[in-house]
Amino acid sequence: MLTAILFMFAIGAAVASVDTTCGLNVLGSLDSTKVNRTKYALVYTVSCTLGGLAAGVALGGIAYLLSLAPIRGLQSTLVMAGLGVLLLLDVLNMSRHLPSGNFIVPSEWIQHAGYRSAALWGSILGMGFITLQAGVLFHAYMFVSVLTLSWQASIAAGTCFGVVRGALFSLPFVRSVVYAWLGHRWLKRTLLTAVRQILSGGLILGAILWMLMV
Repeated sequence: MLTAILFMFAIGAAVASVDTTCGLNVLGSLDSTKVNRTKYALVYTVSCTLGGLAAGVALGGIAYLLSLAPIRGLQSTLVMAGLGVLLLLDVLNMSRHLPSGNFIVPSEWIQHAGYRSAALWGSILGMGFITLQAGVLFHAYMFVSVLTLSWQASIAAGTCFGVVRGALFSLPFVRSVVYAWLGHRWLKRTLLTAVRQILSGGLILGAILWMLMV
């Protein structure tokens, strides 16, 4: 069950990352690059996958160390408690208080979006924790990853995060939807942010209810 929830959060966090400054810059670079767009997207996606794999290895190491501690019977309780805190922070719009990377993409990467930029950008965004994250789904993904106590699951989920984050941004349909939602506002926020927050809360609440029912 925890493995399934882990992958749910990995995919959800990758999708939610569209609603970030770096995510929006990637979308813009895919539209403005002067090199072949297909090759640019491929380099970005492969690099993002490798970045996700690297983060998965790091999280897997932590999961392995935690597996040596006597907490196997407490996994579900710890996960539900942690997700409850994250859900509360998200509802209160206080996720900014969570630890997060603050790397800012240099402007020349956007102005001169070539294959080198795609590789650097992809590897950094694939790791996830170096740049700012919107909401709490990425934190939920990392939290559940280490508490699965399975280094194999952590590595696989990290790779999954990288693949989805890289491939998602490369789809023209996704870019058109994102730009359209950015142009509309709902409850004093962009429609993109509103949809992200609704889906984020739904995923976390659903995971908690699933664990309570098992």
